[in-house]
Amino acid sequence: MKTLKYSNQIRAGTAALALLGSIIWAGTASAAGTASGTSISNLSTLSYSVSGVGQPDIGSSAAGNTVGVGTATTFTVDNKVNLSVVETGGTATSVSPGSSNNITIFTVTNLGNTAQGYTLTAANQGVTTNIGGMADSFDVTGFQVFVDSNGNNIYNAGVDTATAISTLAADATVSVFVLANIPAGQANDSHANITLTATTTTTLTTTAVVQTAGADTAGVDIVFADAATAELEFVGESIARNAQGTARDAYHVTAAVISVAKTSTLLCDPFNFTTNPKHIPGAIVRWTITVSYAGGAPSSAVLTTVSDTLNANTLHDANLVVPTATVCSSATGTPESLAGRGFQVESSVVGRTLGGQGNTGYMTIGADADGATIAGQAVTIDYLTALPAGGAYVAGELKPSESVTVTFNVTVQ
Repeated sequence: MKTLKYSNQIRAGTAALALLGSIIWAGTASAAGTASGTSISNLSTLSYSVSGVGQPDIGSSAAGNTVGVGTATTFTVDNKVNLSVVETGGTATSVSPGSSNNITIFTVTNLGNTAQGYTLTAANQGVTTNIGGMADSFDVTGFQVFVDSNGNNIYNAGVDTATAISTLAADATVSVFVLANIPAGQANDSHANITLTATTTTTLTTTAVVQTAGADTAGVDIVFADAATAELEFVGESIARNAQGTARDAYHVTAAVISVAKTSTLLCDPFNFTTNPKHIPGAIVRWTITVSYAGGAPSSAVLTTVSDTLNANTLHDANLVVPTATVCSSATGTPESLAGRGFQVESSVVGRTLGGQGNTGYMTIGADADGATIAGQAVTIDYLTALPAGGAYVAGELKPSESVTVTFNVTVQ
């Protein structure tokens, strides 16, 4: 019978056996892999001839051979959950004692093949691996976490308001801002380590995803694929396959180191004038009050006022005179600026304008708008007026490494 001789009737060298494999894909592949839920079908069709006569194609399927087109074998791509959390910048954030809403920035990337949501948790970390060469020494307070809403990677208060990532497409990345407060009086050069942890959720919810247990199912199963991470400088410790990612950052306190120095210089006396003068009655002494702001501070300082009560045995020189070899008198000496301008203010910044007089200005002693007043023996300098706003400065501002000096004369009674 033909059926018994079937295999022997396929002629060697002339009988053609061609396997034509056809794989049908739905969806688009990406760096994260084929999207979950994609249906993948596979159909193999055998074309052949017997004794030179073409025979009907045979299609293969899970059920076995079928004559004709056949039935494709189909399965569904499952959900591979994977993510990364990375600190941005690679350096600790400089902060001042008592400051609020200090920002550190992270990015969260969906390395899986399904759009996911993420809850976000910031926390103090304690004494672990140093960050920026500094050990943790205090805790910050008032954590707030916000998601970048417009992709500019800059925190915009009132705009970036979401506290969780509602949905993040496969391969997509979004910035996350952590805000924290620094305790008042925190010591200079102290350091606070923090972490940000992202936990994978189903989209538009805060429900954590659950890995599928047991054998593969016909539906979309969930597989955790995130790798373990060891704690490094800016990398947080995380166990493998827990659908979480974590990274570290730090706040470094750089306190505003402001110093105030007051010095006196004997200018003249009424007998020796400017040659080897002595501190006798009638002598004129020049006082200088210098406020300096150390370099390395994270931001500018804004000065308000300084007060100085003159000794009862001295009298303020209303004209800020310049003594000579023959004159030592606040009444008859030549004013350094104009009569009645008894104070000089000088900024260390060349080009900063003080009262329209360049970086050196002069102030009167009345209660007017130039910043200097005297009430009895009490001298007050209002820096918000003496250092007016202009250019890159707000009123009263000293930037790091800058100083301002106020000078006035007194006469010994």
